[in-house]
Amino acid sequence: MLKKILRMNYELELLSGLHIGGSTDVFDIGGADSTIIKNPMTGEPYIPGSSIKGKIRSVLTMKYGQIDEKEQDYTLEDNKVFLSLFQPVEDLNPIQVSRAIFRDAVLTPESRDRLQQHLGAGNFTEIKAENKINPLKGKAENPRFIERVPASAVFEGEIILQIFDGDNEEELRRGLEEGIRLLELSYLGGSGTRGYGKIAINDTDFEEVS
Repeated sequence: MLKKILRMNYELELLSGLHIGGSTDVFDIGGADSTIIKNPMTGEPYIPGSSIKGKIRSVLTMKYGQIDEKEQDYTLEDNKVFLSLFQPVEDLNPIQVSRAIFRDAVLTPESRDRLQQHLGAGNFTEIKAENKINPLKGKAENPRFIERVPASAVFEGEIILQIFDGDNEEELRRGLEEGIRLLELSYLGGSGTRGYGKIAINDTDFEEVS
């Protein structure tokens, strides 16, 4: 039975450019080879909740779990409950209910205005040119143009944490908070090993809403 619902409203600041891939149906001259995901109604970039959830699950799994490739599942070490954030609540089977719900994060109004002030009306992204260096010839080859949300952009998002009978609320909260800290030490989106996707997440306090 559901005991309590907690909500975390947070701000996510980009400390380096962010690329979360979208679809490239048309290539325009001067455009990007690899575009980002955007709201089709407004053209504004957003961060899918699935991207945040998947990365937090990944960094927690790397620290506390082991992937079973045959079963496509993970097992917990040291009886940790952190990863149960992402598992269906057993007592509610066959209903698939997760304890943690990750909403899409959208640009704050201030960040939306600031980006357009610097980039032009209706523009929210930059195009970064990248080259592959041929180590034998010592020169750049195959230039690509990558669309990114620039560093300093700020998104606002929401995470809902549902607490059920038998859950250890403190452990679940601590697990989610640790996942956020580990995410800050890792990266979000693509090309993180090349400097993309460094973030800071602020205001991570929970409030009880039900």
